[in-house]
Amino acid sequence: MSVRPLQPADEPAVRSLQTLLEYADPDIVDAALAGPFVGRVAVADGTVVGYAIALPGEEATLSELVVAPAHRRAGHGEALVDAIAEATGADRLVVTTPAENEATTAFYESLDFEADARLSGFYADGSDALRLVRRE
Repeated sequence: MSVRPLQPADEPAVRSLQTLLEYADPDIVDAALAGPFVGRVAVADGTVVGYAIALPGEEATLSELVVAPAHRRAGHGEALVDAIAEATGADRLVVTTPAENEATTAFYESLDFEADARLSGFYADGSDALRLVRRE
């Protein structure tokens, strides 16, 4: 397993993985390739198995994180979060996730993220989100 910067050749694999997200932003992949967003991919056996995209800043926003189901629980998600934290150099890393997604919340909490706020009606369909923060 390795993590490296997102490259143009990775776009088809990342867009395929993006379909696994409930709330994906198709424009974010372009923003990661051209800037200002930062993208990292997890690679196993020469195949992109996950990606993370974040908006850098003093408080970096982890916008999307996906690992292919067959490659979950192998450390790819943690490696991607750590790579994004390093790439952004932020004091805090922030992620927003559907409030009802307990598995995702537990994953982030296992990486030292703490619930910061519940955002009522955050998503276009009216669903609530949970904002989690990790201080670097």
